[in-house]
Amino acid sequence: MNMDFLKIPLHKLYYVDDVSEFLRLTAQDLESLKSEYDESELTGIIESVRWATHNPNYDFLSLLPNLQHSNEDIYKYLCKLESSISSL
Repeated sequence: MNMDFLKIPLHKLYYVDDVSEFLRLTAQDLESLKSEYDESELTGIIESVRWATHNPNYDFLSLLPNLQHSNEDIYKYLCKLESSISSL
């Protein structure tokens, strides 16, 4: 699993104060991903998020150590994110 792909959606957490208030990616977020990444990269992003939702004990903070969220909150964010990106 190329964990660099997981860093892409995790980067949005720098702009999320409270994970419980994050519901999903917006249509604008999804369009931005489609325009910035090609199909193989989008597949990598989707696969990495799916992998993450099945591995809650992974140290997600190791990917972006300056995030101000707990590993548990990052996992919750990724679970919410998975339903958003399924439409890509």
